Amino acid sequence: MITLTNLSKIFRTELIETHALREVNLQVNEGEFVALTGPSGSGKSTLLNILGTLEGFDSGDYLLDGQSVKGLSDSALSQLRNEKIGFIFQSFNLIKDFSIYDNIELPLRYRGLKAAERKQRIEQALELVGLHARRDYLPAQLSGGQQQRVAIARAIAGQPRILLADEPTGNLDSLMARQVMELLEKINQQGCTILMVTHDPDQARRAARNIQIVDGQLHDSTLYEPLAAHSA
Repeated sequence: MITLTNLSKIFRTELIETHALREVNLQVNEGEFVALTGPSGSGKSTLLNILGTLEGFDSGDYLLDGQSVKGLSDSALSQLRNEKIGFIFQSFNLIKDFSIYDNIELPLRYRGLKAAERKQRIEQALELVGLHARRDYLPAQLSGGQQQRVAIARAIAGQPRILLADEPTGNLDSLMARQVMELLEKINQQGCTILMVTHDPDQARRAARNIQIVDGQLHDSTLYEPLAAHSA
């Protein structure tokens, strides 16, 4: 599914070089739920951006479904993202003047899907996140937790193989955060691979696997029994 081999990323200015990632080796199999943890500035978000092909890298290789992304054109990378990768961000990234339905539909329009298929995917996604009755609302009419569920619906409507979540509960209170995590667990149980950046150790333990990043290196990789299993 995902294979990183000796992958490094360096940010350069006129005076200094900052090694964001240092010869990272990582294997993520299909259907895994992986939490990426570590202190601020450790390289978590950089790694997630590279996995999402939003950033390049300086050395090493990245294979997605056996295909190297190295050297792909911007249009090829854009197509790869559109077809295989979904994104969830801490700030929701919803268009404030668009209805919930239109926010979810926009990426599907870019893919050139026919209206009937777009409608079917949107309705299925809204049902899954429990917001079908609010399809005509604007983002400002929803709570933070509901807006994050819209962002999740937008991501899964594209039927991605991989879901990348960067601090998806960072702006939510504990109740809404738990609801979002339960939704991510449900999506994972349906077969979607999830990689989630988080600072919250309780959220990390809800994933089946936790990878800690320190100073751009995979410092530790621990397999957990999911927290949901303990509570059950």
